Amino acid sequence: MSARRDNFSEGYHHDHRCTEICFFPKQEAYIAEFYPDTNFGAVPFLYVSQYDCPPVPDPCPCRDDYRSLVQFDLCSLCCNFIPPNSKICFAYLVLSIYRNEVPYDIQVCAHRVLQPWKEFAVTWDDQPLFDPDPVDCVTVSPGEFGEISFDVKDLVEGWYSGCIANNGILLIGNEEVNSLVGFYSSEYPDSRLWPRLVVGYKQHDYPCD
Repeated sequence: MSARRDNFSEGYHHDHRCTEICFFPKQEAYIAEFYPDTNFGAVPFLYVSQYDCPPVPDPCPCRDDYRSLVQFDLCSLCCNFIPPNSKICFAYLVLSIYRNEVPYDIQVCAHRVLQPWKEFAVTWDDQPLFDPDPVDCVTVSPGEFGEISFDVKDLVEGWYSGCIANNGILLIGNEEVNSLVGFYSSEYPDSRLWPRLVVGYKQHDYPCD
């Protein structure tokens, strides 16, 4: 498990043979336990962890757990793609925090999604199956904003090779305490804050490491 911050890219570029490419989401949505049949695919934010309503002025039985789904299409770019027979050097899912209510350090984890889902249909009650073992986890601290990233190299290698079905990633935070974390989605107007998948690759003309 790992924790990465705004300087996560420092380790990427040690190998000049690796070309960096970025992908924006094909689809994304958050789901909420308290709204089990509501879809939030058109919202400009993604949420994870638990949100507990303040007792004043209107107490409510919240303790609402939030999760987020995001999917990338590695074949989506007409002019910029990963060539056949390439070696994946690195792959990171990068998210920008816009809301942080964690009372202490928590883990936000990225999980492999095991079945298809639809951005404007998925809800808490019909959320897709996912692997309970996380691909990577990142620590989010109180007062922390900016970018965080998850190491998803192994997952992206599987997507690229076709050996793993690309159903995207499910993000899960702390669902035991009030610790809501919000990220910008690609519905947000400023594209600099959108989620992105950063992938480095090199041609097999070079010897494998």
